[in-house]
Amino acid sequence: MLLLLPPSEAKVTGGDGPPLDVAPDDATGLGAARREVLTAVAAFCRRVPRKAAAALKLPGGSAATHLADNIAALSLPTMPAVDRFSGVLFEALDVRSLTGRQRARAGASVLVFSGAFGVLGGDEPVPVHRVPASATVPRVGGLTAYWRKRLDAVLAPRVDDAGLVVDLRSTDYAAMWQPTAGQRAAVVPVRVLEQRRAADGSVVRRPVSWSSKHGKGLLARELVRSHTGGRPLRGVGQVADAGRRLGYTVVETAAGTGTGLDLVAVP
Repeated sequence: MLLLLPPSEAKVTGGDGPPLDVAPDDATGLGAARREVLTAVAAFCRRVPRKAAAALKLPGGSAATHLADNIAALSLPTMPAVDRFSGVLFEALDVRSLTGRQRARAGASVLVFSGAFGVLGGDEPVPVHRVPASATVPRVGGLTAYWRKRLDAVLAPRVDDAGLVVDLRSTDYAAMWQPTAGQRAAVVPVRVLEQRRAADGSVVRRPVSWSSKHGKGLLARELVRSHTGGRPLRGVGQVADAGRRLGYTVVETAAGTGTGLDLVAVP
C-alpha cells in the first residue's frame, strides 16, 4: 500500500538528522533535480527577497524566517518527513501516537509530494523549508511542470509493486504526477466532503479545507493501522470500509479506468 499525501506549509522546526543527501546518484533518483531546485530557490531568496517572498507565497509576518530557511536548506538539520510536516492532515495522522510497528508502516507507505523535493518517503529526512509546488522559480520555471517530467520514472516501480495506492493529494500536488492508464486500476483517489442543504432545499456536497485535510489525515491513520493489523490492504472496498469506520458516508466515483471514493460528512 502507498498513501500519497500533500505536504503542509506548517512544519516542526529543528531536527537532529544530518543535512539531506542530494548527490546525483543518491538512492531516491531525485538528488540532481533536488539540488537544482534548492540551489535555484536559495539564489532567488538571496538576490531578490521581496519577489521571492511573493512568488513562494510566504506570509508577511514570517517571510524573513522562511527566506532564511530556504537559503540554508542544503545545510540544515533534518528529521523524517512524517515528523517534519505538522499541518492539519499530519496532526490527524499523528504518527507519534502510533505503535512502533504502525510507525514503521507509516514511514514505509507514505509518500509526501513537495515543491522543493518532488516526492519524499515518509521516513526520508528533510530540512525545514517553504516552497509550494504552485511557485515559479527563476532558472527552473514552474515547479509543478518541472517535477511532472521527473517523477514518472521514480514512482513507476513503487506504484507497480504497491498493489493499492490511496491518493489523498490536493489539486496542486495531484498535478505533479498522474498514474498511467495501466496504473489507474490500482490508484484510489479520495475526496473528503461536507454535505449541506442549500437555501433552495437541494443537497450540496463540497470540500471544506480544514475538514478535508483532517479527514484525509484520519483516513491515512486508519489505513496504516489496518494494514499493520495482519491483512495487507489490496482493494478499494477496504478503503471504503475504513472510511465507514470513521463515520463517513462513502460514495464510489468513476476515476479513469478505476474507482475513486468520496467520504461525505453528513450532519
